[in-house]
Amino acid sequence: MAIFDNNNSAKKAPLGVSLIRKGLIKESDVDKAIEYQYNHKNVKLGEVFHILQLCDDQALLNTISEVIGVKPAVIDPNAFSFSFTKYLSMDIVKQHKVLPFELNENRIKVAFADPTDKELQKMIRLILLSKGLSMEPFVTFESYINTIVKNIESKIEDEKNFDSYGKDISQLVDNIIRSGMAKRASDIHIEPMEDKVRVRYRIDGDLIVIANIEKSKQPQIIGRLKSISNMHQEVQLSQDGRILAYPDYNIRVSSQMNVCGEKFVLRLMKKESTVAGLHDLGYPEEEVVMEKCFNKRNCIAVIAAPTGEGKTTTLYSALALLNKPEINITTVEDPVEIRIPGLNQVEVNKRVSFADSLRTILRQDPDIILLRRNKR
Repeated sequence: MAIFDNNNSAKKAPLGVSLIRKGLIKESDVDKAIEYQYNHKNVKLGEVFHILQLCDDQALLNTISEVIGVKPAVIDPNAFSFSFTKYLSMDIVKQHKVLPFELNENRIKVAFADPTDKELQKMIRLILLSKGLSMEPFVTFESYINTIVKNIESKIEDEKNFDSYGKDISQLVDNIIRSGMAKRASDIHIEPMEDKVRVRYRIDGDLIVIANIEKSKQPQIIGRLKSISNMHQEVQLSQDGRILAYPDYNIRVSSQMNVCGEKFVLRLMKKESTVAGLHDLGYPEEEVVMEKCFNKRNCIAVIAAPTGEGKTTTLYSALALLNKPEINITTVEDPVEIRIPGLNQVEVNKRVSFADSLRTILRQDPDIILLRRNKR
């Protein structure tokens, strides 16, 4: 049941035995892993423990390290940013499951899914020596390497898509926006840097770098965004705009000058977005209890949370629960992102302020008032 067969580790206990002795797994876990391995012939036992989550990753790699005598490397695929293709080609990384992940002067750390393959180690060492680098081998999970490769390839494909339109800036900007829609991004960040224009999407609350566009295209990108957002072309101070070119989406645009140029953030909101029930967001399913919480007389409820954590979703879900013919609900929003039939929704603009709207609403026999402003 050892993960690796190695003459140097012949006197050491197999991996499964070592994990049991440390109290990290049970004998029944080894049986589960062996059963999984029986149906997946090419997956090593250590990788199976990781896939089935039978043991903590750090503890598992530490034990594998003790068995085979190679240092462990726990790598977070989602936070990985090392440019490994400068040292090994993508084809070698994919084929042999090796990954350079850190460089200190002329010494480079390389993670192997199977560091007991001495011929592979020799080949990688020679490749790196030709670049003036000495190699330090580590052991990691194959799934870590596969995920990192997948992320990099996805990013490269996005960059190809964005850059494939050459000088057609209109198509480039359109592709950035449509790609964000396809990836369910809530926000698109288009950020001038010193030597490039960075594009990031906020997906499920996390900002992810999608592409880096050549710096020479920055003026045209800014001009196109201002044009479709109905912003002043000559003004470089902060501006707010709206893109109406996509029938299914309400896109709010904000620009701000930084030291490298004008940054744009596009908030994507689907017009026909359905309002989730409060219980779908994790609240108790007892409707009576929830109605009492959100429908108390003479009170104020404050919904506060970081960006992308569901403030708007929670507010709209609460309104959908309370929305009944016998209740007069009025909202004052900047902007109205989801329209709910039965509500009186007021959108703030240059002519309509929060203060003016609130004064008027108080004269119109309200039962519930929602005030909502997106942070700019």
